[in-house]
Amino acid sequence: MERKTVLFRRSSIAATAALGGLLLVGGTLTQPPAPAESVSARPEATLQAGPPIPDPQQEHREVVERAAVLTSDAAKLKAQQDAAAAASAAAAAQKKAQEEQAAQQAKAAAAAAAAASAQAPAPAQAAAPAPPAPAPAAPVAAAAPAAATVPVQQQAPAAPTAYIPVVGAGGQSAVDACAGPIRFTPVTASVSIVEHDFCGGWSRMSWIQPGTVVTVQGYGTYTAFQRLVVANSAPQSVLAGFAGGYPPIFLQTCIPGTDEMLLIGLH
Repeated sequence: MERKTVLFRRSSIAATAALGGLLLVGGTLTQPPAPAESVSARPEATLQAGPPIPDPQQEHREVVERAAVLTSDAAKLKAQQDAAAAASAAAAAQKKAQEEQAAQQAKAAAAAAAAASAQAPAPAQAAAPAPPAPAPAAPVAAAAPAAATVPVQQQAPAAPTAYIPVVGAGGQSAVDACAGPIRFTPVTASVSIVEHDFCGGWSRMSWIQPGTVVTVQGYGTYTAFQRLVVANSAPQSVLAGFAGGYPPIFLQTCIPGTDEMLLIGLH
């Protein structure tokens, strides 16, 4: 029978806590009953052997190492963006200074032309007597051109930030404890940070949009890049629906009043 692993299922406490609670990540597996076999017929090695014991410390070290690499990449990108913004601001300031200098030069030239026109000699009078002509009025100095308005380049606003505390790791019972976001260990395709919607997960996570800088306690700082709405009890394979495939880490909480859940991919 094909094994089916689901992200999570609705908690038994969701019906009394809120409409449409968070689903349990993980799933149930059913197998047809194996034919009875005599214990005495099994080899001794089979009786003594057990399932391999996972090494959570090694898994945590690998996750932390990946988070450190991603954090370093994000810091480099931020430094490049800051350098580009500083260069753009310097260019705008230089352009403004040049335009102000040109306006001052034009104003000085107009004033010099007006002074020269005022000092020009009046034409000689004719021999025949004639009533004196009124003295020519001094030409009005040309108004200095108005300084060009230089638009002030606005710096892009800083990206919004979010902080997600992680209080522990475990399965459905850890989620149902409502102590805060946890790493949901039944999900193995990626790092899943889960909190029930009625425990605070919806208000903590639902506002996070692509571009938000998210710091996940114990895992590093990431940038949200996509939101994904899937059905409750969706299998882990839905994580491939994120742009670029499985995200290294994602947030998840159920959508109140629905049979759907919100996933937020981080990288």
